[in-house]
Amino acid sequence: MAELIQKKLQGEVEKYQQLQKDLSKSMSGRQKLEAQLTENNIVKEELALLDGSNVVFKLLGPVLVKQELGEARATVGKRLEYITAEIFLGTVPVLGDDPGSFC
Repeated sequence: MAELIQKKLQGEVEKYQQLQKDLSKSMSGRQKLEAQLTENNIVKEELALLDGSNVVFKLLGPVLVKQELGEARATVGKRLEYITAEIFLGTVPVLGDDPGSFC
């Protein structure tokens, strides 16, 4: 009887540990997305301060390439939309989506 309870308890502990790993992975992914969102909002604000006489460069690998201001603004805007969608629309896995979870 005690062995059966011990095995069941061990199984539940393993499930709990897996949930902790999943939560940690989800939190890490969310934190990365939040950091990217903050960085891109700062870039958007900086680009808003520029006018047509300013030159904007884009880093492609080890090379800086000249980019049109409008194109840079559009790129940052699309990036913000994508990151926001990932964060708020649940593209990032959310703990509790698994029907077998305890949440």
